[in-house]
This record gives sequence, structure tokens and C-alpha cells, in this order.
Amino acid sequence: MVTIRKPKNALKFTLPAGWWGSSWREAVPTGNGVIGAAVYGGAANDVIMISHSDNWWQGGVGVLKDVADKLPTVRKKMDDGDVRDAENVLKNALISQNYRPTLSYPLPLCDFRVNMRLDRAAKEYSRILNMDSGEISVTFKDGATRFDRSVFVSRAQNIIVYEITRTGGKAIDVKMSLDLHDRFNVRTPDAISKLPDGVNVKYEKYFMCFSARSDSGAEFGAVGFINHYGGEQIVETDGITVRGAEKVLVILRPFVESQREKEWKAAKESLKSVKSTYEKLLKEHTPLHAKLMGSAELDLDAVYREMPVDDLIKKAFAEGELTPALVEKLWAFGRYLMICGSSPASLPLAPYGLWCGDYKAPGSQINAAGSLQNTYSHVLAGNLADYMLSIFTYYESVLDDLKKNASRLYGCRGIFIPSVTAHGTGVLGMVDSKVIHFTAVAGWIAQLYYDYYLFTDDLKFLKTRALPFMKEVALFYENFFKIGAGNKYDSCPSYSPDTTPANYANGGVDTLEIARGATIDFAVAKELLNNLVEGSERAGLNKGEIPKWKDMLTRMPEYKVNEDGSAREYTDSAFADNWTSASPAMFYPVYPGCEITADNAEQMRPFALAAKKKLALATDEQTSMSLSRYASVLARMGDGDSALDVITAVTRSMAMNNLVFAATDWRGMGVGSNGNWAQYSVESNMGVTAALQEMFVQSSPDTIRLLPALPSAFQKGEIDGIQTRTGVEVTSLAWDKRKGTVLVKIKSKRAATVDLRLPEGAKRFKQLGKEKVDYEAGTVTGLELAANKTVVLDIRW
Repeated sequence: MVTIRKPKNALKFTLPAGWWGSSWREAVPTGNGVIGAAVYGGAANDVIMISHSDNWWQGGVGVLKDVADKLPTVRKKMDDGDVRDAENVLKNALISQNYRPTLSYPLPLCDFRVNMRLDRAAKEYSRILNMDSGEISVTFKDGATRFDRSVFVSRAQNIIVYEITRTGGKAIDVKMSLDLHDRFNVRTPDAISKLPDGVNVKYEKYFMCFSARSDSGAEFGAVGFINHYGGEQIVETDGITVRGAEKVLVILRPFVESQREKEWKAAKESLKSVKSTYEKLLKEHTPLHAKLMGSAELDLDAVYREMPVDDLIKKAFAEGELTPALVEKLWAFGRYLMICGSSPASLPLAPYGLWCGDYKAPGSQINAAGSLQNTYSHVLAGNLADYMLSIFTYYESVLDDLKKNASRLYGCRGIFIPSVTAHGTGVLGMVDSKVIHFTAVAGWIAQLYYDYYLFTDDLKFLKTRALPFMKEVALFYENFFKIGAGNKYDSCPSYSPDTTPANYANGGVDTLEIARGATIDFAVAKELLNNLVEGSERAGLNKGEIPKWKDMLTRMPEYKVNEDGSAREYTDSAFADNWTSASPAMFYPVYPGCEITADNAEQMRPFALAAKKKLALATDEQTSMSLSRYASVLARMGDGDSALDVITAVTRSMAMNNLVFAATDWRGMGVGSNGNWAQYSVESNMGVTAALQEMFVQSSPDTIRLLPALPSAFQKGEIDGIQTRTGVEVTSLAWDKRKGTVLVKIKSKRAATVDLRLPEGAKRFKQLGKEKVDYEAGTVTGLELAANKTVVLDIRW
């Protein structure tokens, strides 16, 4: 049974998964970054869906054809105003040369089924997740006997560990089996055209063996080893039954992309060698997991921490506000899903995490037009920087493909990253105009590289990985951008993700996947070049190229503003803003970029007005993913109350009963897109975690902003372990608005000088142990930090 030491990091549910025909959606997830398990939680009939990060299927890609000779045609048509004709020139050229890649999908590995005959209906039921260990427990009473079924995925042994115990007079009678993930527990908009074939299941004394064959011909599966204390074991054709036991221990080892007999034999030998008890295996695993979860902490002085999550969600429905207890759990859950769903050495985390229960799940591919970046938006500040390495390793491993994309699509040097790549490669994964025309992905990924350097102060990484990658992106822009009016750059073709210009939308009926001069294009390119200059100067490299990059910066067009003062989505006035588009792409200079901050009210004002208009007019198109990004945008604008309102709205309307977000407002609460298909989206959970962190601490390379967007609802709290772009850690930030106090502890690994922007309304400031510090108008300038020495700051409102 789960032992809870920190109630704020526990998720208790009073019901099992209840999404009929798709129960995996409300299963409680756990994992070690490679192996996943999701617990449905039925008292008598339970299912643990098992998954593996490398188990994907379907999909295919050929040789990317060279269609760069069509680019002048695209640009000529755009110049002539034949925008509709220009839209599909490159797309059709690829199709005409039979380049038709197909998408890959996550493939569920198998279901572990647990069936217990109950004498009476279960009572005192709960499903509990301890986020500090990743252990999930299903507990209930059958008459006077309490049963506890617990599971975790070991980081130490790379196995799934499962135990059944009882307290009371009734012994454990249970039947266990492995099978292909239930096709009737799957709902997709597309009919299931096929399932994995070659299913083999074998039961023998102590062992359950399962395998199936993917469309690649390789086999995947799992072996389970069953041990029990007391009672007897009966091997049947459809499972193994244990009767009269005091305790049952099951250890499972999955495999992928291999051969059945080889893996079954190896797994049996390795599982027999595991002599430890459940308790010892958990004790071995927990410190590895807890170190990651505990690298940052949030405490909002909350009551109701022990209230079940489903009741907290109901309370939010009834009262229209999130309790601080639920906010704490949301923040921690986003971190938990990252830690359990990925690892620094795995492929980047996909939108469903490790827990996809459909065979052809829509939107389950990595998409770098904002989705991938939103998924990882919390990790650097949240002291999980190593998790960002999976993105860098992946794109570096396919660098040759990225160069082919640039050359064969646009005739450019450098690299071009499509927002959707063919799985395991870097080549164009969808022949869609919106994927072809969005050229800012590589620059957006380059921002993650530079941010990683800033947050970690890893100079070697800057020199050997970040700057070389960033230079490849700059090389593409150097060839792609053309000088236009006013000696400024023109970006054509262009695309602002998920947005059709209003003058081509026909009231929302039509779409257009091409434009000119999207704001995000220039925001990303400008940030890239500024970071290249700054990073090269810090590293003492690229001295001969810095003047070129500075010259390119002078050619970046200014952001445009509408007559009402709102920022424009396009620098080209031929493309009208579409305020009914939910996409937050145009706000890149504010978030996730750092170009425009709340310190500059004049620059921020047009974007703040644009955000207000979009949130008011694009309600019917919003998703949990877009709203989680808007919450961060609003926090960067200094509007913590509005940011929290957005998080409240998305939680009340789109959180499923296991606290994972669905993509859409399927309940019809009037907050977002009311699509019948509610896509599973751990991305949104992580976006919410990031937005909450933005409320408490923001940073630029030389400045730390303390409580820059603190919601009025958070009267007292503390956040620990937050990292900043200055390379300085905010080891502790505690506030109490009732007492008017803020106590801050910061530490730098090396000697550093930083500026501090104090919380709004701060009246007094003191550095403990120092008589005088330069302080004026809410800012502490030139605060000197010695290496590895904690500095304590006392601030009064």
C-alpha cells in the first residue's frame, strides 16, 4: 500500500477509470521514462496497460525529392496576389514525384489483467498515486478484508513490480494473464484497419509469456514472473490462478523490436535472479525517482491536500475556482508526467506521453510547431534540465536529414526542421502545406539550446553543441530571407501555425496554409541571431561571423500594429489578423521568447491587447494545449490573476478524472473547442506547470524577476529549486502577503553579478549580512554573488 509522506504530492481517486470504451484515458499513469504502466483500477477486474517508449508502428517514408526549383513559382504567385495558387505548389510537386510519407503511431505493448472474485461489492475504495515514488495502489474492502494492489516501474531494475496483499481473514484468490491491448478499449476517429498479428501467449509454472508482431516484422511483448506466499498456483490455458495466498508478487519485463523465443528465455533467467521483496525493490527505486521529483517544490499553504482529486475537481466546478491544494497537485503532476514519461536518453516525449491506448491515435506524433516546446517548457526552470537533452540528441542524430530538407525544399544551406518529421528521422513527415511553409521550427529549437546553456551555465555545451546547431539555422535564414521593401527582410512563404488570415477564412469555413511575413518568423530569427552574437562573444568564438549576424539583425522588420493598437500576426498587411484563431504563435516575442518583457510597457501593450482579443474571440477554437500557453503569455505580461483564470478554466472544462488533460472541451462547458474527439494530452499538464512557474520567477540572462505575476489568490507560499537564465538558483522564495514579507535565498555555482526585479509594491529590501545594497524603484542592481554561497534577501511589502 502507498505510504504518503507529502499529501500535496499524492493523488487520491475515489473511482476507477470510467471512460466507457476507452478506459485507458482515465487510467493512472506511472513509468521510469522507458517503460510505462497505466492502472485502470477496477476492484474485481483490473487492467494495467503496459507500454514502451520505443514501441511504434505503421508509418513509412521514401526519399525526399528535390522540389526547390518550384520556390520561385511560389514567390511569383505570392507577389502577383495568386495566394491560393501558391499554397500547394511545393506540396503538389512532392506528391507528383510520389513522395507520400505516412505517419507512425505509438503501439500499446500489452495488457496485464488481474481478476479477483469478490464475495461482496467493494467498499472503502481508492486509487492512490504517490508522485514522490511513482507507486500506484488500488485498495478496497471485500467484506471485512482489505486488499491492496500496488505497482511501480523500477528505475533501478527496469522492470514492473506488482504486489497484492491483504489484511483480514479472506485469502487472496486471483487470476492473472497477459494479452494484446484490448481493441474494444479503443476509440479513434479512424477505423482500426489492422491490429498487431502473430499473437503468442504461453503460461507455465511461475511464468506468463506474451508476444505479438508489429508491421515491421519484429516482435514485442513481456514476460511476467509470479511468486506467492502461501496457497497454490494453477496454470490454465488462459492465465495463472493463485488461490489461498497471503501475498502475491509479480515482476514483469517488457521487450520491443526483437525475437520472441530469445526474449522469453532471457527474461525468464533475469526475472528468476530477482530475489528481493516488493519492499526492497521499492526502497531501491524510490530514491532515484524522488531525487527528480524533489529537485523543485511548491507549497501554497493549502488546505484540502488530502481531499481526493475527483472531489477537488468537483469543488472547482461548483465554486468556479481552483483550491491551492489542486494547484499544488497540478504543478507537481506536470513534473511527474515528464519524469515518468521520458528520460534524457529516450526519444523526445510525444503528446500522449508513454500512455497511448489507441492503435492509431490522432495527434500522437511529435509536433514542433509549439507542442514539443510546450511539453518541455517547464524543465529548465524546474531543475530538470537533463530532460531537455533528448531533444538535442534527437535532432543532432538526424542532422543530415535536416540539411536535405533545407536543400531539397528551399534550395538553402543550413537546416530546415519540419514541424512533423517521419518517426526516427529528420525528413518531412507530412506532405502538408502548413508543415512545409512553417520555417521557424529550427530557430525555435535553437532557443532551447541557448536556454539550456543559460540555465546550466555549461560553457562546453555552448561551444560544442549549441553554437554549431544555431549556426546551421542562421545559415538557412541567410539564404531563405530576401530583401524586400525598406531594405528589410521578407519571409515568403510563411505560415503562422494553425492560423488562416481572416481575409481568406470565409468566416471560418476555409483554411489557408501559406502567408507572408508571419510575426513569429522574425521573432524567432531575431532571437536566434541575438543569441548567436551573445553566445559567440561569451565563448570567444565566431568572431568573423558576428558582424554578418549583426547586419542581418538590422534587416529585421519591426512588428506591426493595427489601428486599434493591437499587435499584428503578419508584417504584410495583405494578410488580415484572424482573432478567432486560438493559436498563440504571434506572441513568441513575449513567450516563450524573452524579447519583450513587462518592464517595457510600451512594447508589451500591443501584445497584451492582442491576447485579450484572442482570448475573447477565439473561445470556440481553444484547446487545453493553446490555453496552457496563453497562461504563460499572460504571466509574462505580469497578469497573474488572468493567467490563473485561464488555468482554472482549462482545468474545470478539460481535465479528465485522472487529472490528465483532454485536448478539447468535450463536456461542452463553453471554454474551448467542443470536439467529439477528446485527444489525450500530457502536453497541457506540462504547459500548466510551466505557467505556474512563470508566475513565481522569470529571468533573462542578467535579471531575475521575483513574483512577477503572483495571483491574488496565493496569499502565502513558497517555491524552491527554481533555476534562472542568469545561472543563479532561487533555492527558496517564500512570501506571506498578510504579513507583507518575502524571504528569498539564491545561490550561484560561480561568482556572478545579477539584477533583481522585486515583487510589485515592495517597499523595503535588505540583504542579510550586508549593510547596504544598491536599490531603486523596485530593482536591485549589481547584486554580487560569491560562488556556492547562499545569499538571503529580506523584502517587505
